[in-house]
Amino acid sequence: MQILQTLQLQLLCRRRRLLHSPFVRALIRPSNTDFDVSSLLSPRFLCYISEHWINPGSIHGSIPPTMAESSSSLISNYEWNTKLKLLVKTNRIQDARRLFDTMPVKDVASWTILISGYVSTSLPYQALLLFSRMFNISSSSVKPDTFVISVTLKACGLSSPVHVRRKTGQSVHGYTVKCGLNRSSVFVSSALLDMYSKAGLLSSAIQMFDEMPSRNVVTWTAAITALARGGCSREAIQYFSEMYISSVPCDSHTFAITLKACADSGHFLHGKEIHTHAVKNGFDMVPFVANALSTLYSKFGKIELSIRLFERMRRPDVVSWTTMISSLSQMGREDQAMHEFTKMLRYQQKDSRPNEYTFAAIISASTSLGQVSLGEQLHASSIRFGVAQSLSTSNATITMYYRFARLASATMLFHETTAKDAISWSAIISGHSQEGNMEDAFTLFSRMMESGIEVNEYVLASLLSMCAQIAILELGRQVHGNAIVTGLDVDSMVSSTLVNMYSKCGCIEEAQQIFSNQGYENVVSMTSMINGYADHGFSLEAICLFERMRSRSDLKPDSVTFISVLNACSHSGLIDLGFTYFDLMQTIYGIVPEREHFGCMVNLLCSAGRLSDAENMIEKMPFEPDDVVWSAMLQASRIHGNAECGRRAAEKILALHSNCAGTLTTLSNLYASKGRWNDAANVRILMRSKGVRKEPGWSWITLGENTSVFVAGDLKHFKSKEIYDMLCLFSPKAKMTMESLVGVVD
Repeated sequence: MQILQTLQLQLLCRRRRLLHSPFVRALIRPSNTDFDVSSLLSPRFLCYISEHWINPGSIHGSIPPTMAESSSSLISNYEWNTKLKLLVKTNRIQDARRLFDTMPVKDVASWTILISGYVSTSLPYQALLLFSRMFNISSSSVKPDTFVISVTLKACGLSSPVHVRRKTGQSVHGYTVKCGLNRSSVFVSSALLDMYSKAGLLSSAIQMFDEMPSRNVVTWTAAITALARGGCSREAIQYFSEMYISSVPCDSHTFAITLKACADSGHFLHGKEIHTHAVKNGFDMVPFVANALSTLYSKFGKIELSIRLFERMRRPDVVSWTTMISSLSQMGREDQAMHEFTKMLRYQQKDSRPNEYTFAAIISASTSLGQVSLGEQLHASSIRFGVAQSLSTSNATITMYYRFARLASATMLFHETTAKDAISWSAIISGHSQEGNMEDAFTLFSRMMESGIEVNEYVLASLLSMCAQIAILELGRQVHGNAIVTGLDVDSMVSSTLVNMYSKCGCIEEAQQIFSNQGYENVVSMTSMINGYADHGFSLEAICLFERMRSRSDLKPDSVTFISVLNACSHSGLIDLGFTYFDLMQTIYGIVPEREHFGCMVNLLCSAGRLSDAENMIEKMPFEPDDVVWSAMLQASRIHGNAECGRRAAEKILALHSNCAGTLTTLSNLYASKGRWNDAANVRILMRSKGVRKEPGWSWITLGENTSVFVAGDLKHFKSKEIYDMLCLFSPKAKMTMESLVGVVD
């Protein structure tokens, strides 16, 4: 009888005639004692009531009081939760919270809906606070279940910094163990695995997976994802193999993350095998699997296969377009990346609208192309699409501006960006460091540390390079101390820059000590040390270190290494060895000589007095010689007294820079040294007619917090007499007295 009544109620609900039925009126009369209240409180009946906002107690006043109270309570909770869920789904989280606070009765579903809303809108702290409030309510009706625990663990995984993520996650894990929920639910186990992987506790994540009594595709995929994101790509591929052997069916997410692991670990053949399985199971055309395949092939230089996969997609989404644009840009095909971006803008699909990562990739491509006007247009386009303030786009734009020497624009954009990460700070500090803005760079560095952002190796390397460029030892030591405190002094980039900084500041012993204490050797660090030896005149040590690098099969000298060792040969006058290395660079290592290599060879020949050979090498260079090599030629002509060779070199320089004061002064001095007074006078007359005046040389010294600047022939320093007297004592060639020097200056 009760089953028949329930079926009749459900049929009336479907036909929307519930309240007009005589059957219902008769059914709910007080005299009908055979009626079961649960039939009236079925989900379909409650849904009908909630949609029409009917008070169940108002149906002709026929519902018994106890039944009306029960149905009113249940219907009320359903109504409130339905409205709460609607607000959460439409991202109106503030309205949802206000509605939640006004609810007279909150069940576990109410708490779960709002906590999940906070998680979906990336507000993990609010989610955790709400769970804590729920936990403190001593009521059996709001006891946390597996669903709310899973959502809360997801909030733990989203919180930052990492130590907060770990502490909150472990606390919630302890609660699940206490309640016995950690083993009874796949949802909780998977959430714990994901939380520990995001907290950087990979061993705990894998332990959770190993302790699971049963595993499905979700748990296997979660474990593979944890390993892939934790840098254990080979282990992720191994887990995929075990999953396949255990006959657990793989889904598209499993294939996608495993293909990413193959790309990250360099296992191209495994990636091709997994591609075959994806085709066999019909997942190769799923967008994120196709995107992972495209990334795999482009990473291994198979860009044509990547393009073919992209063209086979029926409806490429924004990830597909972004993957293709990034791949083309990374392969040095920036023009084609621009073409694909233009096609993307014309592709009128809602899910292919460019996002922040698309603009980050295409702005980086414009930077590689060296087209500042194109970068500015892309910046304007990112503003129009509303993604200019996002981290990825703003970081790429800041980098673009400072690479094009638009430091003012980069700084303004940096200050306008509300959310800044380590990449943002690294970009702007690197920009100021490369421009030599020491004060601004260190001010930004201080602000970065005050903001709580962790200092990375790129920031320290930029600051150390600036200290090396300006030769400021004390500040370099302070940056070195920060590297020791943060543990970044062992990083290969930082240690190599430290070697370079100390050698450039004249502390070759400290540079050698840092190099020796590294515990490892790579091309970058060895090149820095070779260059340091060469700059300090230790040519034999530089050549021995270079030969040691050549003798190792795991190290291969690069173009910068050859510049350093050629400089060492130039300083020591080893012409034959220099030409041997110049030939080895091309024949053995396949390195095409650049301007810097030819410049080293010209210096090598000039230092040996072989000016005609040096001039012939300059003329045979495969590209137009710049003023650097001709300046080296001019200086060598002055040293060796070759006026005609010096005249030709000066003409080449003046053709590039007509008002170069240093060139004209050197040429005039060269003529004077050879007794060609008329030619020297003509050069001086030319300088006066052009208004060209050689800037005096200057130097500085820092003692404590005071910096003293000295200009050649300067008498303005309050201790000038003492300084020049001391110089006369130090230099046996300095025969001039203070009085005679004043007379010359006058």
